[in-house]
Amino acid sequence: MKDNDLARLLSEAVSAAYAETPSLFDKKGIEQAMVFRIGIHLHKLLQSTELKHYQLDCEYNKKGDDPKRDINGTAIRPDLIVHQRGDNHESANKLAVEFKEWWNKNTGDTFKLENLTHRDGGYAYQLGVFVVLGREAPEYTYFKHGVQCR
Repeated sequence: MKDNDLARLLSEAVSAAYAETPSLFDKKGIEQAMVFRIGIHLHKLLQSTELKHYQLDCEYNKKGDDPKRDINGTAIRPDLIVHQRGDNHESANKLAVEFKEWWNKNTGDTFKLENLTHRDGGYAYQLGVFVVLGREAPEYTYFKHGVQCR
């Protein structure tokens, strides 16, 4: 699946969650609830693609039996990932997503996406996306090969 297809599926899932429960995105401090709703929609969308046999996980922090770690050795836990559990080859790790709410645009999670998408970082996710969940509309920043793109 191409990067544009992954980005489109994520965007469709976010749009569906906004349409379903717009009041949810106007509140502060409920990022996990927002991510859960987006995950439900993304899971449905993935079922009609070549990724239907991949797993969509929330807060999945394992690399085998060990914690996922960034290049500094710090444990990391991505908000949403599309992957094949137990397989860290480049072809198994498709999408890593970090979310922040509109009032908390802390971009520290972009470092996590740089690590998760870098070929030498041990994960090599095909695409990383940083999503700021806005009151009206989301903002997207994309990562590929350890750097911000588009």
